Amino acid sequence: MRVVQTGVRQQRRARRGFSLLEILVVIAIIGMISGAVAVAVYKHKITADISVTHTNARTIRLGVKSWWVSHDSATCPTVRTLVSDGELDKGKVGKDVWQQPWRLKCEDNDVTVISNGPDKLPDTEDDIREPEADAYG
Repeated sequence: MRVVQTGVRQQRRARRGFSLLEILVVIAIIGMISGAVAVAVYKHKITADISVTHTNARTIRLGVKSWWVSHDSATCPTVRTLVSDGELDKGKVGKDVWQQPWRLKCEDNDVTVISNGPDKLPDTEDDIREPEADAYG
């Protein structure tokens, strides 16, 4: 009996570590979980970037309207003008979150603030406008 127990103990001692295959399986599982998390986080980042862009566009639009109170409302200021005249803080409003310049269109005593959106190309479907084009039907 004693010989059998000694043999089992030796086998257990030899088997204490993990095999290379077990380690690779664990690494593969961790990689798949990390990939799924990265995709989910990326989707939320895009949503957050669009939300921040809408908020900054509204701020710029209000800055233009405020600027018109003390300046000629027939003139369409630039973002740089709004910052230099104190209507906007110097912060990061000079460009949108994709580091593209804002476009301002002034017509009929109103202003539309436009960002090129995530694709960074002007006049495409993903452009962000404030006010939104559908706001007035």
